[in-house]
Amino acid sequence: MRDLIFIAGAPGSGKTTICDLLYRELASPYIDFGDLRNFHLDREWSNAGEREEQMAFENLVHILKNYIRYGYPNVIVNDLQDFRVLQIPELFSENDYIIASLVVENDDELAKRIDRRNGGFRDVEHALQWNEQVKTRSLLANEYRVDNSNCKPEQTFKRILKIVNANKIVS
Repeated sequence: MRDLIFIAGAPGSGKTTICDLLYRELASPYIDFGDLRNFHLDREWSNAGEREEQMAFENLVHILKNYIRYGYPNVIVNDLQDFRVLQIPELFSENDYIIASLVVENDDELAKRIDRRNGGFRDVEHALQWNEQVKTRSLLANEYRVDNSNCKPEQTFKRILKIVNANKIVS
């Protein structure tokens, strides 16, 4: 068991699908940061400024530390921008966490996934740049890069579940 399971990656990489599968399998708390970011006193608020984004992230960190404090295992976290993923090792250095960063090696496949969406993030160029950044940057502590290009979600889910259930973190 882990304290925290971060599922990261660009839009269209399969994060939500994998998190849904993990949530069903592990029966763990699941926090989609996008939902937390949208929580605000003004219900019409949709485009966060830097101050609101920082506040939402600080709230997330506080919530996650409380889950750990109260002994909840395998708390699943989704929908962090990559600059937030880069902060995880420092913020949770005392905890047992993993970061599974989903990437799509084939740009055409990622573009198709973004185009097929009914809602949500639809900027294909931005998603491709984000995906490239995740593919090429150095791995972080406790991070695993998982190619989700041609896999069925169940295959990627099983690979990540194997990492979650491993006794020792091996990056």
